[in-house]
Amino acid sequence: MAVLGAAAGFLLLLVGIWRLYKLVKKRKNIELKKNCFKRNGGLLLQQQLSSSDGSIQKTKIFTSKELEKATDGFNDNRILGQGGQGTVYKGMVADGRIVAVKKSKLVDEE
Repeated sequence: MAVLGAAAGFLLLLVGIWRLYKLVKKRKNIELKKNCFKRNGGLLLQQQLSSSDGSIQKTKIFTSKELEKATDGFNDNRILGQGGQGTVYKGMVADGRIVAVKKSKLVDEE
């Protein structure tokens, strides 16, 4: 009976460690996205969106899933160009507009 209790305790410990690992990984990913957003002019874009007159939607922010779908999963056949900061893909959004999507590279700034 003691062996069964020890095994259950060990299993709970492993599950706890795994969940803690996933939580830390998720928080790190959120922080990485925030830094990428700031580095690529996201704050300026947000200011422009909030200062627009509201009658005409000039700019739209897409989710990463929408961009992935528009570029067919960032398919190599849709590459328009590559540079030091990332790769530009041709995509089509849900309303039929053709767009260029830049997928930034992770750059070690040190």
